[in-house]
Amino acid sequence: MSIEKDEREAIQDEDIAEPADFKFDTEFNVDEEFKPVPLIPNGRYEGNVTNVKFDPSSFALVWEITLVADSDVTMSDGETPVNGNVVYYRNWLPKAGDESIRTKTGKMTKRQAKINMLKEFSKNMQISMNTPQEIMNGVNNQEWVGLSVLVTVEIREWEGRFSNNVKEITAA
Repeated sequence: MSIEKDEREAIQDEDIAEPADFKFDTEFNVDEEFKPVPLIPNGRYEGNVTNVKFDPSSFALVWEITLVADSDVTMSDGETPVNGNVVYYRNWLPKAGDESIRTKTGKMTKRQAKINMLKEFSKNMQISMNTPQEIMNGVNNQEWVGLSVLVTVEIREWEGRFSNNVKEITAA
């Protein structure tokens, strides 16, 4: 299961009642109350690494960054502050078999692409991720938690839905 549990999954995991036992405890009108999820405007923000974990289902390292912004910087709704929002970034880790699969462009293997991305990321972050052991130690010892970073955030569209995407993280 992914580290990032979306709101839909969290709500669906709540207790389930039998139809005869269920009663609404509040009134609502979806059409009147709907608000799109506020988005962080495109830009570069200061942040702090607040967690780094493995996501075994996608064989990735997931970085949790809490943004730090001036109080007048708000999200797309004009009221939610950017300060304190959490964004995620993934490092895709090489796995067995990647050396025989080409990337979509066909320029290199998935293994080589992942190695190249890890090299660029670790250089930008000024940390060492040279071997699986160094990555394991970094995560297990929480060596990277607390690092100050600069995060490039963008709004992206996928299948008609808009969301934030972390394009790049660098050491502050």
